[in-house]
Amino acid sequence: MISAGHIDLYQLTSLVEHHASGRTDLPVTMAFFSRRLPKSPHTDKPVRGYLLWAGLGRCLDYLENARFAPEHLETLQAHPVLGPALRSQPDLVARLRDWRFTGTVRSPREGTPLLAGPALRPDGRPLDVDGVRPAAYCPYLEIQTDLLSAKLIETPLLSTINHMTMVATKASEVVRAAREQPGKRAVLEFGQRRTHPEAAVDAALAAYIGGCSGTSNVEAHLRHGVPVSGTMDHFAIQAWESEDVPRHASELAFFRSFSARYAGADVLLVDTYDTFGERTGIRNAVAAVEGGPNGIRIDSAITRENILRARALLDSLGATRTKIFVSGGMDEHTIRELGDAPIDGYGIGERIVTSPDAPVGVGAVAKLSIIGSRPTMKLSRGSGKATLPGRLQVWRSAEGDRVGLERDAPHGEPLLLPVWDENGRRPQPGLAEVRAHALRSLADLPPSRLQPREVQLRVTERLAGLVERLVGEGLT
Repeated sequence: MISAGHIDLYQLTSLVEHHASGRTDLPVTMAFFSRRLPKSPHTDKPVRGYLLWAGLGRCLDYLENARFAPEHLETLQAHPVLGPALRSQPDLVARLRDWRFTGTVRSPREGTPLLAGPALRPDGRPLDVDGVRPAAYCPYLEIQTDLLSAKLIETPLLSTINHMTMVATKASEVVRAAREQPGKRAVLEFGQRRTHPEAAVDAALAAYIGGCSGTSNVEAHLRHGVPVSGTMDHFAIQAWESEDVPRHASELAFFRSFSARYAGADVLLVDTYDTFGERTGIRNAVAAVEGGPNGIRIDSAITRENILRARALLDSLGATRTKIFVSGGMDEHTIRELGDAPIDGYGIGERIVTSPDAPVGVGAVAKLSIIGSRPTMKLSRGSGKATLPGRLQVWRSAEGDRVGLERDAPHGEPLLLPVWDENGRRPQPGLAEVRAHALRSLADLPPSRLQPREVQLRVTERLAGLVERLVGEGLT
């Protein structure tokens, strides 16, 4: 069971009003989407050319397992504001106690790069109807359900979408930069100390989908099968210290013990005391193992000059086979700055899991697109935040994405596919297949579509007409 309490209070306060008015069984369709690609919070310039969809499996897990525990409903009924309203509707409390998600869900395949931006008409003119300028997008999820369920699932699904898609997109950018370098270098995700323990597991999963070779997060390995890898820590080297033993000697002793235990897989951390010292760091690492260890890791002062210096020192000591791994405050920009410096792999943590150049998720929101049998849209006149009405479909072709209504004539490969039908959750690809799909999909995009940019998407004639009708009739 997953607690269904991962919601905002206003979902429940307003739910009481809908229930009292007899509307909680009303069928609705809601879309989860981003209005545009992320921009820098400092310059307002684009920082992404796509959004790599990650989190579908976790969203479906939530829909399948979310429940209200009896003690949680008792707590809510004791709330000073919500409590009296809930107690006045005992049949609503009973429905919450028995609530299970039912409905249908469509989604792009997890690992699909998605686009979003201002809507254009089929002829390329902006879709602007009396100051209403909708965004065009491919929804992460399009869900048909009842109004009660729609209110209970909006916030938790947005939390997952915003976090995991943010991390997967950033990871894919970092991995792309690493693969541009000689040897197509690997990236490991090292970020769990920079976020909440549970968020760290989702981040490790999303980063793996985004192309990272693995994670340092053991729980992500146990729970999801993400490959787990690691080297050693400064703590371990310091903890080997003892009285009357020089630090260089205790460091060497630990290196020897560790390398004997993990022969052939030993990567020694060389910057605890002095990376280039006469009796510490790299020299100790080579002295610990005949011919040098499998690898060294440098976690500080990562500059091109220092990497070249480390490679030269290793080679001069006869450790020509020893690889160099680097970590510490890096991202795709620092990887490119280091260029062809002789690095064999990267351990990147905080700048993947917190994505500091686009740190507020991917701007995902959820809006109703059908109420009962009536299409609806948010107008937001003059703001550019208007949404699209109806059940959508998005087609991908060499000419780009086209957004339309579900029953429009096809314009390429449809992206929105059933993942939950009347019989419940449908089988989905495993993690390895999701990751392979992500890597293949990104590789198939032209380089120009990977670069940070403003995106505008064309809609079909029927969808543009529906927007015009709803704006004109003032139905929303």
